[in-house]
Amino acid sequence: MNRRIILLIVLIVLTCQVINAQFAWPDGKKAAIVLSYDDGLNSHLDNVVPQLNAFGFKGTFFLYGYLPENRFDEWKQVSDQGHEIGNHSLFHPCKGNGKAGKSSRFYSENYDVPSILREIGMMSKLILAITGKKPVSYAYPCGETVVGGVDYSDSLKQSGLVKYARNGKDTDGITSLDNLNPYKVPAYGVKQGSSANDLIQYAKTVVKNGGLGIFLFHGVGGDYIDVDAGVHQELLEFINDQQDEIWVATFTEVMGFVQNTKN
Repeated sequence: MNRRIILLIVLIVLTCQVINAQFAWPDGKKAAIVLSYDDGLNSHLDNVVPQLNAFGFKGTFFLYGYLPENRFDEWKQVSDQGHEIGNHSLFHPCKGNGKAGKSSRFYSENYDVPSILREIGMMSKLILAITGKKPVSYAYPCGETVVGGVDYSDSLKQSGLVKYARNGKDTDGITSLDNLNPYKVPAYGVKQGSSANDLIQYAKTVVKNGGLGIFLFHGVGGDYIDVDAGVHQELLEFINDQQDEIWVATFTEVMGFVQNTKN
C-alpha cells in the first residue's frame, strides 16, 4: 500500500479518536441522549409521560398554541415533575406548498422575521401562564429556520427570547461539539411507523461516536407521524440498560452543560 495512503488512514483514525474523546459527559458517560416531543399531543400525556416517569427519565416537550384547554393542568404537572416545556411557536408556521386545508396566512413563506419573533414571544407567555415557568428552549416548526426567505436563527439569538433552539436533519448524532450552534441544534426526526430497532440503532450510533443524540418524536401510540407505544417503551428499556454509558437529560440541561464545558 502506498505510504501516503497509510499515513492518511492513520491521520483519519487519530482524528476520529480525538473527536470521540474531546467531550467529557457527566459521571464518565460515553454519550448524551435527549428525548424530545413536538406539538404537545394528547399521546404525550397519555403514553409518553407515564413511560418516562417509570424509568425516571426527563423529556423535553415543545408546545405550540393548539393545546386543549382541559389539559392545561396536566401540562403543569408534567413541568412540575421535572420535564422541560419548550416553545414551538404559537401557530406553527411551515412552508405551504399548496397544502390543502391549511390557511396561507400560516405559510412560513408569508411571514417575516418580526412576525415569527412576536409569535414566539406570545407562546412563551402562554407557557409561563400554564406552567409558571418561562421556556428556555425553542424548536423550529417543521425544522425550518427560514421565514419569508430569511434565516431567523441569528435574530432569535439576538432577541433573547430563548437560549437554545433545535431543528432537525440529524442521522448519526452530533460528534463534534466545538462548533455547535446552540440556535441550530440538529435532531433525529423519528419517522412514522419506525421500529424499535430503528430507534435503538440510532442510539447505538450515538454511543459509538461518543456524541449527543436528540430524538424528535411526534405521536406515540396515537396522533400523527406516530410510532407504536411499545416501540417507544423498547427504546426506553434499551437506554435504561445502558445508563452506565448514556446520560439522559432535557434539551436545556444538556445544552447548558455543553456550553459551560466549552467555555
